[in-house]
Amino acid sequence: MPIHALTRIVAVFITVLIASRTSGILWSSLFWSIAFVHYGLALYYSRHRILAVAKDSSSLVPALIVLSGGAALYVSQFSLLLYFGVHHVFNEVYLLDRKLPAKEAERRRGLRVAAIFLNAAIYAVLLRHYSELAWIGPEFLFVVLLFFYALFFYRLGQLRPVLGVRGMIDGSIFEVFGLLLVLSSFFVRFDLNHIVLYHFIFWSLYPIEKFKRLGDGALWRYAAISLVMVVVFMLFSPAGIAGGAVSESFYYQQFIFWSYAHITLSFVLSDAHPAWITRWFRSDRRQWAVS
Repeated sequence: MPIHALTRIVAVFITVLIASRTSGILWSSLFWSIAFVHYGLALYYSRHRILAVAKDSSSLVPALIVLSGGAALYVSQFSLLLYFGVHHVFNEVYLLDRKLPAKEAERRRGLRVAAIFLNAAIYAVLLRHYSELAWIGPEFLFVVLLFFYALFFYRLGQLRPVLGVRGMIDGSIFEVFGLLLVLSSFFVRFDLNHIVLYHFIFWSLYPIEKFKRLGDGALWRYAAISLVMVVVFMLFSPAGIAGGAVSESFYYQQFIFWSYAHITLSFVLSDAHPAWITRWFRSDRRQWAVS
């Protein structure tokens, strides 16, 4: 099985295991601790890119605009469900986009658009009971979902000659699992944090191949840092040894703040976004003339 597809499957099962085996304050503390590790490691491993953007005056101004926008969303308490939804969908789709053949630009674009709408529809259907989405009729959501499933697999089928069976599996495994989750949503009430936890778990597993290729103990350092950070955050979480001193409210407020900060920074630091965003923060981007 392709490594990308396998990583997604493992991430789903780890998420299900954690969600089914923990509850109450233990669930919250573990969820928040994993979140803080995700945010902390993202900053650490992006430190060189952060410096590169800060030193490039043409990137710094757009970056400050993006950061100001994120700060405004945080202060105004804009829905984290919607903000994370954009982050999640872009990450899923543009991660797949990296694996598509560059020479198939038109078909690649068609699949990318279909994948964006499909992943957004899956997200909306799974969380349809939240107030931000409850105003949309469920019948409409399911019709839209089926339409974009059909469009997605049609677009994926157009790339079969260049992707092969292995590439087809790699390119659609998340959407297939999404269909299973949609069916299970008739019996299980999905929480936003379940999807967020999957996001954290997947992105903790995704760099493993890269660190293996780097060698020189890079993978072991990454694993050790991740484990130690989780343990430390758990120890000082409301469920840990310092539970009497650290309140749930404090961890929750920190989670909300760093969630907005992480999502906003990702628009500046991550390539898993549309080109009209990433071009502002890459040294090789096209220089636009101002008349």
